[in-house]
Amino acid sequence: MVTLREPVSRLAIVRVVRSVIEAWQSESLEALGALLAADAGPIEGRGHGRGSLTESWRQRLHAHEYARLAGVQLIREERIEYWSADELGGSSAPASPPDMRPDEILVRVPIDRTRVAGERLFGDVLLLVLRRENGELRIAAYGEVEDAPPL
Repeated sequence: MVTLREPVSRLAIVRVVRSVIEAWQSESLEALGALLAADAGPIEGRGHGRGSLTESWRQRLHAHEYARLAGVQLIREERIEYWSADELGGSSAPASPPDMRPDEILVRVPIDRTRVAGERLFGDVLLLVLRRENGELRIAAYGEVEDAPPL
């Protein structure tokens, strides 16, 4: 027996990315947390768990004024790239992040504006691992990298 999964649409991925950016711009830890899968964690080590990820976000929101980015275009949707787990590792695709599962999607989002008044607020590239959970796309892993080509 073969189970077929409906492919995730580009529009659904873009919606999640927009939601992440809007949550940062509104300085809403609650909105960021609402986007997470139950077992989400940092992309470099999902085993650290959701608490580790949300605590790092809490510290960033406390240390920086992300609200200064309200209304600023941080990303260009046409530059969002994504790969299913089985597409990763090929000649034109990045390597798979640690702990990536077969039903997940790696999303790479270049950030156009990483600084405000000389203060660095984001890495150059946002990395998300997304998967369906309860019918919705959720973030299973989150990370930001500096000046990096695709994984």
